[in-house]
Amino acid sequence: MGSSDAYGLGYHDVDGDEHTGVLVENMDATAEWRATRQLRSWERQQLGLAVGERLLDVGCGRGEAAIALGADLGPMGELVGVDASAAMIEVARQGIGELSCAVRFSVGDAYALVEADGAFDVVRSERTLQWLPAPGDVVKEFGRVLRRGGRLSLIDTDWSTLHLDVGDPKITRMISEGLRIEQRRPSNVGRRLATLAADSGFEVTAETTATQIWSTWNPDESPAPDGCFSMSSLAEDLVERGQLEARSATQLVRSIEDAARERRFTMSLKMHAIIARRAAPTSGPAG
Repeated sequence: MGSSDAYGLGYHDVDGDEHTGVLVENMDATAEWRATRQLRSWERQQLGLAVGERLLDVGCGRGEAAIALGADLGPMGELVGVDASAAMIEVARQGIGELSCAVRFSVGDAYALVEADGAFDVVRSERTLQWLPAPGDVVKEFGRVLRRGGRLSLIDTDWSTLHLDVGDPKITRMISEGLRIEQRRPSNVGRRLATLAADSGFEVTAETTATQIWSTWNPDESPAPDGCFSMSSLAEDLVERGQLEARSATQLVRSIEDAARERRFTMSLKMHAIIARRAAPTSGPAG
């Protein structure tokens, strides 16, 4: 990852961010999280994609997860990836390789997909809802473009589960309490995926979780653990939440970095995943 401390790691406006390259690199890192790989493997098994099906990935980012699933669709299938970032879409297009199915990656709006009603057999979205102010509206839009009986796959993070242990219970408690309350975005949406799906008319058929663990981090080589935000960004967020005095932010960062150098650093984060089916309409009374 880059050497600058540009790790607020927000994906609200990737193309408008002066550190777009850093954000793309961070997507590489998060894709390699053990938890991410575990949930993607579970997703593929649960979906059981069939040759000839049409798959839509909303918030596809670099496209690597969608492309991996696209290998199951065969020459009669189709893979469509949508992301708000043109930079991410360009990276995705470069990674298509030799997929036999039809492939289309394009810039789009998760709230208003330019796709026909009932056009897809499967819709997936990974680590996207946490960046969207109204995730329930987005899940309803997923339902619109799914056929009756179509499958929905959602994977997302619950940042309230972030646990940082540097040998100081006060720091652990402060961070835990600070991230419990959401600000500006639904950062803890992972734990609500099943509810969001059910509220949008889906039948949840499977659920699971995976925990990402960082047991080492060298702050002299990178300002942030792989794929995560910097400790400076975390301190700034705690100040904004009223959990930490501004004058103490530098000391907090120094304490965490010293603990990491002395191998007293452990951090964990839980991710959630669900598979749901778009319910068929209930039959009316017999005439």
